[in-house]
Amino acid sequence: MRKKEKVIIRKAHDYSPEIIKEIIQQGLEDFGLSSQIKGRITIKPNVVMAHPKIAPSAFTRAEFLDGLIDALTDGKNTSSKIVIAEKSGAGLPTARMFRHAGYPTLKKKHRIKLLPIEESRKATVSLQKGEVHTKITTAREIVDNDFLVYAPKLKSNVLSQGLSAAIKLNVGLLLDKERLWNHNHNLDKKIVDLLEVGYPDFIATDAVEICTGGNQLTQHGRHLGIILMATNPLAHDVVCAHIFHLDPKKIQHLSIAHDRGYGPLSLDDIEIEGDITLEEIQQKTKGLDLGMIRVDEADCNIRTIIGEPYCTGGCHGIFLDWLYMFKDRKPKLWKNMPDWTVVIGQHSGDVSASRLMVIGTCSKINGKVEARKRRKIRGCPPTHKKLVLLFFLKTGILNPLFRLDTTIDAYFFLFVSWLRRLVKGRL
Repeated sequence: MRKKEKVIIRKAHDYSPEIIKEIIQQGLEDFGLSSQIKGRITIKPNVVMAHPKIAPSAFTRAEFLDGLIDALTDGKNTSSKIVIAEKSGAGLPTARMFRHAGYPTLKKKHRIKLLPIEESRKATVSLQKGEVHTKITTAREIVDNDFLVYAPKLKSNVLSQGLSAAIKLNVGLLLDKERLWNHNHNLDKKIVDLLEVGYPDFIATDAVEICTGGNQLTQHGRHLGIILMATNPLAHDVVCAHIFHLDPKKIQHLSIAHDRGYGPLSLDDIEIEGDITLEEIQQKTKGLDLGMIRVDEADCNIRTIIGEPYCTGGCHGIFLDWLYMFKDRKPKLWKNMPDWTVVIGQHSGDVSASRLMVIGTCSKINGKVEARKRRKIRGCPPTHKKLVLLFFLKTGILNPLFRLDTTIDAYFFLFVSWLRRLVKGRL
């Protein structure tokens, strides 16, 4: 009889680093990993974006990492070298997102290095199982280490059928060009390709506060009060899917990972341990809005006409994700958006609108068009950064991300990051 994969769920009522340390230390012992924690340790959190005003919740909290680092180092060889490595999204420099997330305080307390992947020494790895990627380039510390720890934030994500957990965290291994390449109907295969490089030795998930129902960057936090631990990322994510009342078989990157032999897709093949049951957690998450709708169903006064096939990981999903920023951070404007008609994908039929926006390089209207204003934003898909800027320039709609400080981050500090890489020969 094949041994079941184990997932441990423990109560953690708040972000006390001492409590988090105790929980994770016990988890490491239960998995028999304590003796393996030595040498070069890499921690990969989720810091796709952090900002005190518009993205205060949807990232792995510094207090969580504080407890995790203590759990990894307490009573161990102090010569271990710990690196926190991540690549932020939305065209923003990771170093700035580290700062907004409060990670510099970790450097003051612990002997660690904060490593923006885009500024790292790189390693290119050929993939044997890849269907979208035949090779990827990422930080050496991700590829070459003695112990790899993933510290995801548990949250919903409309680009990946509702779930962002351990496997989806791998998108943050990629530099911007590779990250956006095939970020469309191939996204789920792309995510699973990355497991060949990003397969953690241990997972400790920040679900003390989860984030649901909005944009993956800006959505609001909700207290759940748990920490999940595992060594198999698929088993971990299957449990996370059930926490959100989702069917893992309908989450494509989980189903593909199972088909490629990465682990179980059924709870029957997973042993759940801890001091709280899955059923108790599901009572707390019952009725949660995960935001899983088609973009043309968004009730925000912008009329969206969609062409088939629907591209959840591409232009359709990206635009829904962009719209949700208003729902998260400008709820009054969400219901009172300016009157625009947006076409995404190959639409067969006539379109009549006062103001028309076409989104996506391959989007096209196969019919008669009547519009006083007609604009287009290209990309496959266009980035959030591009949507934020060009939607403002072309329509006057001011996205919540369009602020002075985020603009400085997105352009001035991004240039500074590029300059550092140029000087160090790490472009």
